[in-house]
Amino acid sequence: MQVEPTNRCNLDCEICIRRFSKRPLGDMKVEDFQRIIDVNRPLYVAFHGWGEPLLNDKIYEMITYASKKRAKTSLITNGTLLNEGSAKILLNLKLNELAFGVYKLERLKEIKDKVKLVSSLKQKFKLKEPKIFLDITIYERNESEILQIIEESSRLGVEAINVHRIFHLYNSEFKPLSTHREKQLFQKINALTKNYRMKLILPKKHSYPCRIAKNCIFVTWDAMLTPCCFMPDSCLADALKVSIKEVVKSREYKEFIRNMNSHPVCSRCVI
Repeated sequence: MQVEPTNRCNLDCEICIRRFSKRPLGDMKVEDFQRIIDVNRPLYVAFHGWGEPLLNDKIYEMITYASKKRAKTSLITNGTLLNEGSAKILLNLKLNELAFGVYKLERLKEIKDKVKLVSSLKQKFKLKEPKIFLDITIYERNESEILQIIEESSRLGVEAINVHRIFHLYNSEFKPLSTHREKQLFQKINALTKNYRMKLILPKKHSYPCRIAKNCIFVTWDAMLTPCCFMPDSCLADALKVSIKEVVKSREYKEFIRNMNSHPVCSRCVI
């Protein structure tokens, strides 16, 4: 389950599609989140959507609640709001994975002290988790910076690299790499992360039906169930009234999965 704690953000990243979103801004209520968890009992809860999760002041309660219900938890942040106090709180919440989202070397340098702080505190407290990730979006314009980003992150205590392709619905200027260039880059990334003994997660070849939509569902900040984070307006049901199990068993959802390759959004996806 991917949960959007908020769609508010303190940054305005050029690659982010929230620039084109017409959805109202808001934060998920902790009571709504708890109800969704209680009804669905997910095994995994990923806290990230089209906003900065740490802007929701209930995010710590949400992580705690999900962990108490024995769900594995992860959070992706832009890192800008972290300080020693909030970092210590996150490290004590039994969060399994903490990822810093970057797409430029410049952006990583802006938060390097934050990343190093979390890494240092984790070592100081002798914690096994959360595993510290760098979540990197790759596309044509940043191809030349990727290896530098990984090298810099290794010096900051980052333990794992998660790479994913860009998918921009509204701006064709942000293009994914060609298959050939991607293969070459992935080989270099693989060699580099092995050298630094970092865990590496590379995107698989895109196929239909989408593995992400088949194994995950997106819950917007206002508790709407949608097939994917790239379709936040495609409401399948109200998560406060209908369970995920009911949704995935519905004829509407099954037809969506079956016809993905002709869907106006899914047919363009490369994730």
